Amino acid sequence: MSKKRTEVPDFTQWTVIGRGDERTCFGNPDDPRRCIKVSSRERAKQSHREIRYYRYLKKRGIPFSHIPEFFRVIETETFIGIEQERILDPSGRSPDDMRHYLKQPLSASEQKAFWDAMADLKSYLVKYNVIPCDLVMSNMLIVKSGAGLEIKMVDGLGGAEFIPFSNYLRFFGKRKIDRKWQKFVDSIVRPHFELYQNHEATPGQTTGSGNE
Repeated sequence: MSKKRTEVPDFTQWTVIGRGDERTCFGNPDDPRRCIKVSSRERAKQSHREIRYYRYLKKRGIPFSHIPEFFRVIETETFIGIEQERILDPSGRSPDDMRHYLKQPLSASEQKAFWDAMADLKSYLVKYNVIPCDLVMSNMLIVKSGAGLEIKMVDGLGGAEFIPFSNYLRFFGKRKIDRKWQKFVDSIVRPHFELYQNHEATPGQTTGSGNE
């Protein structure tokens, strides 16, 4: 264990690119598409859950197409967390999160692309039984490229229950995904969308909330 710890770079000297109640995320100056997200060992409940879940996803061979790729566990005397992919757009800039993206004026075609990307993200979660713990707009990054628009879920993964049956049993997983997704769309995304966008271009039920 001590040998592994000596190989961890001094990430505390890197630029902080995100900070939550428990965890801090540092950008790798030598590889902009990687970052390290850690908690202090005294307050690491989220990090331990995420480590277990990412290891489980990697063991299952789940494609990291809609969530950040997991590289390794990071451990020091005082911190524990993960090294993962940092989601950037093709030009190397940080994408807008969903809240900020939807405040921009979007054309009808851009609005449709958004809802199509929402449906695609939900399909991914259901297909691979990737369980969301927290569905919030700040955890969703909007990545635009020549291939179109994608939504990446960068945090809030894995069931938080004492025994998270949904992580391992697809029947319970789909039920949880459907329930959380419907609530997310109806109570958060759609009201925010309708507040800032042209209502006439709002797609009726094409929100990715139906069953695939």
